[in-house]
Amino acid sequence: MKCIVVLATLASVAGVAFAGVNDRMEFPNKKGTVVFNHKKHEKLVYDECKVCHDGEVGPIQTFGKAFAHRVCIGCHEPEAGKLPGPITCDGCHVMS
Repeated sequence: MKCIVVLATLASVAGVAFAGVNDRMEFPNKKGTVVFNHKKHEKLVYDECKVCHDGEVGPIQTFGKAFAHRVCIGCHEPEAGKLPGPITCDGCHVMS
């Protein structure tokens, strides 16, 4: 019985770890906070995590200005054939 309780607990913790991504993620910086809706983007790329995540699913270790400009803006450029999205500074960075 104890084994079942331990396994059930581990399964629920693992489920929370994988389902724990916030819908709304905020990245504050000197140009203004960038707000990112993870769930919306997940659906738009049909759960293909590798579109943004280059390895393990989880925090993107190389995330920063260069990554965002290359991956985020690159995906939203009209020539990329993706759904339109912000590609200007004030389209992503919101001053409070």
